[in-house]
Amino acid sequence: MIRISLLFFCATFNFNTLYAQEIYPNKPIKIIVGLSPGASTDFLAREVARGLSDRLKVPVVVDNKPGANTIIANNAVAKSAPDGYTLYLTNIVSAINPWVYQNLPYDYKKDMKNIILLGVADNVFAVTPKIGINNAKEMIEFARKNPGQFSYGSSGIGTIHNLLMELIADQANVKLNHIPYKGAMAAITDVLGGNVNGYFGTISSQQEFIKRGDLKPLFVTSAKRSLYLPDVPTLAEAGLPPIATGYWMGLSAPAGTPDSVINLLNKELNGILKSPEVVQKFYIQAIDPLGGSPKDMDNFYDSELKLWKSAAAAAKLEPISLNK
Repeated sequence: MIRISLLFFCATFNFNTLYAQEIYPNKPIKIIVGLSPGASTDFLAREVARGLSDRLKVPVVVDNKPGANTIIANNAVAKSAPDGYTLYLTNIVSAINPWVYQNLPYDYKKDMKNIILLGVADNVFAVTPKIGINNAKEMIEFARKNPGQFSYGSSGIGTIHNLLMELIADQANVKLNHIPYKGAMAAITDVLGGNVNGYFGTISSQQEFIKRGDLKPLFVTSAKRSLYLPDVPTLAEAGLPPIATGYWMGLSAPAGTPDSVINLLNKELNGILKSPEVVQKFYIQAIDPLGGSPKDMDNFYDSELKLWKSAAAAAKLEPISLNK
């Protein structure tokens, strides 16, 4: 009797599991974003949510959980049920945080499952025209003659722009003065006022100021010249270390999420990223659509981990303990 009951339970469990997978999705899906509304990451998340909702015929909502350099949001998803109904808008910070913080409450590679790379926003470093620096070579010469006097702003210590600039400074053997800000506009305002020499951030945050001549772009961090600033040299063309990276974004799920769910989401998202309407919206925000397989994102993430480990070492960062 016990054996029969056990067999009945197993059969029922397997049926329910298979049934749930076959009809996925059958309730709202939530995309968690680790940043406040208004950022490039939030914009992309909402476009993706709109596209998925249309294709999957269920509501797909964006839930912003800002704080702790996206750790709060990432941890919330890592600890969620692996059923495909709670997803994470991964970004470049996921490859940076392991080198900036000690005792993260999750291990991204073990606790998360990549779905797809969604897009990348190119970065640009620009200075105030008031300083009289016209290119990267002149910037390095100025920094070399005036150690610690060339100041630049970024969105914070341990961010992509801080680490990348310190990696450039380390390889060029110069010392720069980093000034962290809580947001792009506060930093740009200080650069426009001549209080800070330059700002390192996404093209979208500086594009209008560059067009008006209020900011002088020195280099972009893409592998080739940016579609949005075609006259601005890459790092390699500017005579700096040939690093190619941008503010990338992707989608991931808790580890254990069925492959059938991952593959369905990947298929639909690749379709969304090829939509002319979505492509046009991305371009307006200076975001290049990506796409590809979950394995493509796995390999890309591993390469980014290596890059940011080197950058953190160049910046001589002391990892911050989260247990304090």
